[in-house]
Amino acid sequence: MVTSYNGLRCIRRRVRCLLALGMLVGTLASCGYTLVSAPPDTPGHRLPLAIVPFTNQTREPDLERLTTAALRQSILQSQIFSSASDEVSVRRLQGAIRRLRSFPLSFDQNDAVLQYRIEADFHIRLVEASTQRPTLEQDITAWAEYLVSATGTVLTPGAVREDIVARQAALARLAQQFADKCLALLAIALL
Repeated sequence: MVTSYNGLRCIRRRVRCLLALGMLVGTLASCGYTLVSAPPDTPGHRLPLAIVPFTNQTREPDLERLTTAALRQSILQSQIFSSASDEVSVRRLQGAIRRLRSFPLSFDQNDAVLQYRIEADFHIRLVEASTQRPTLEQDITAWAEYLVSATGTVLTPGAVREDIVARQAALARLAQQFADKCLALLAIALL
């Protein structure tokens, strides 16, 4: 009886170890880990995509840099796409920021603005390198909101600085929202 009990315990321990090992392998496989130097047809292979710097057709300075940087950063973090140079990539993404709108959302009791919403319209174009023809053209709208200083006035320098910082942070969020929407659209179009 003692040997069969020890044998049963040993089998149970082996089964638990195999289950734990299977769960570990399953978790690693589902998290997007890929083999280094894997052949291009493996499931973990990412599509190379070249990002051309966006053009800014608005009056907001530096918005094209924020947008291009957000898109390139999102591609670096993507499990579907990889960043590539224009010479190497099969596809090139180019775009323009066509319009930027800003309007107040909320006011205090003295009708001073407390919160703004900014919206931007982007136009993207995905071009095949071999044919130089667009395979996708799409308009995307992104938005962000920000609070302005309720305590300060225009005469208070700290309040103006806070408002500028809040607007810049909102523009960065807007660029990131655009990048997320853009990559989701590209994933649907290319997969």
